[in-house]
Amino acid sequence: MVSELHRLGFQHLRIMPYEYPLAWRLCVAPRDRFSKRNTAYIPDLVNDGQTALYSSASENEYFGWEDARNDDARMLADKFIERFPQIASRGRGRDWTYAGWLSELVGHLERGESLPFVMSEYFEPAPEDLTALPIREFATHTVSLSFPLPPSW
Repeated sequence: MVSELHRLGFQHLRIMPYEYPLAWRLCVAPRDRFSKRNTAYIPDLVNDGQTALYSSASENEYFGWEDARNDDARMLADKFIERFPQIASRGRGRDWTYAGWLSELVGHLERGESLPFVMSEYFEPAPEDLTALPIREFATHTVSLSFPLPPSW
C-alpha cells in the first residue's frame, strides 16, 4: 500500500515496522516524524493523529477498516488518503531515494517468509543504534542484519 502511495505522489510517507509482544505492527507517518539516526524509527511514537498504525492482529481489517478485507494495495492507498487526510497531506512530495529503498525492501521480502522490524521485546541493539534493518526469517528462526537502513531525508 505504501508503494502505491509513493506512486500517487506521497513519497514523504515512511514506514516503521516493529514487533509488539502479540503482533507485528506497521506505522505509516510523514518523514519528519522519523529519527535522523535511524530513519526507520519514530522515537516519540504516540497516537496523535499524525501516524497510522496497522497491527497483524487485525489481519485483513487494515487500520481497523472492516470494509477493506478484500482490498488490493491501490484500493487501500485510496482509502488511506481519504481516511488519513492530514497524514497524506504531510506525506505529499518526491523522495525517489526512499521510494526506491522501499521498493527494494518489498522485493526482498517477497522472496521468503520474513518481516522487518526496528524494535522488538528483548532485541538489542536499541532502534537508534541499529546499523542495518533487522529482518526476522521465519523459516530459519533467525534475524538477519544485512538489509540497509532507509536513506536519510
